[in-house]
Amino acid sequence: MEYQDEVSPPPSPSSLLIFSALGAGASILCVRTGFLSFFFLLPLALGAFFGGQRAAWAGGILAAAGNTIISLWLYMYRGSDPIPLLWFTLYYAMMALVFTWINAPLSRFWVLLETPYRMAAGALLCTLIVGAALLFLLDDSQLQGFVELQLTALNGLAGQEGAPTAAELTTLIVHTGLRGGILLSCIFFWWINRQIALGIFRIVRRLPPGGSLLSFRVPPFFIWIFSLALGAVVFGRIGNAEILEIGGWNILAFSGILFFVQGGAIVFYYLLKTPLFFRVLVNLGIIILLFIPGAITALLGLLLLLGIAENWVSFRVPK
Repeated sequence: MEYQDEVSPPPSPSSLLIFSALGAGASILCVRTGFLSFFFLLPLALGAFFGGQRAAWAGGILAAAGNTIISLWLYMYRGSDPIPLLWFTLYYAMMALVFTWINAPLSRFWVLLETPYRMAAGALLCTLIVGAALLFLLDDSQLQGFVELQLTALNGLAGQEGAPTAAELTTLIVHTGLRGGILLSCIFFWWINRQIALGIFRIVRRLPPGGSLLSFRVPPFFIWIFSLALGAVVFGRIGNAEILEIGGWNILAFSGILFFVQGGAIVFYYLLKTPLFFRVLVNLGIIILLFIPGAITALLGLLLLLGIAENWVSFRVPK
């Protein structure tokens, strides 16, 4: 089954301007004010689905440019610290533009490639960019100063008794970020915002649930990539080869995400065969599990194992 993005046909020039400006403005407002900052990518996704490819890219570019202009203004006229501003500006532009590419790919090859692959590829690109910055462009004192600034913003946590220090958090951020943390956090943000936008789009356009996820399958050879990455992690730790370990963790996360999506596709495939009331109960149960420590981790692990198992057991229609 070929993948097709669920977006509208190209809009008129006036509609294009409206979709792109509203999406870019709402995104910048969310991320700059802190209000609904977790969903700062949602307006860009809505612009992509309702406005089409041109509106998506116009909105993404406008958002990145507008946020950069605000950062320059804060640096030149408000005397803001340039290091946090630079990091924030680059992060926002990277997340917004790669997310736009995920929702509105520019070439036929990427259009036909299913969304989970585009998300994983985009997350790998972001990992390389942020990882290179962490290793080569930003020293520990600069990053530690930025972390301390964030702790202070969070109700003055910096320096409080029992609270983690900026140095401890900096070490943790660099260690976990380079070992798949950046990749997984990018995919998490993109997936949440895309799914909410897609749900709104389907409700407004009265489209049935479903889509390419139902038929999503990971090529069988990916189990070898997953296994080799796991081996790289183990041997990297044993041999104290940090580069091998970091590379292994990121490839493991990359392939693991695809198997996790395949496991979710299996569950979704059978859920669509159940009554609506049962599906609502399942969704409510998943939301409840989000607030139970360890429960959501176990659920994600089961979906991963289910996706891996389909390499040998066909849970859906035969391949």
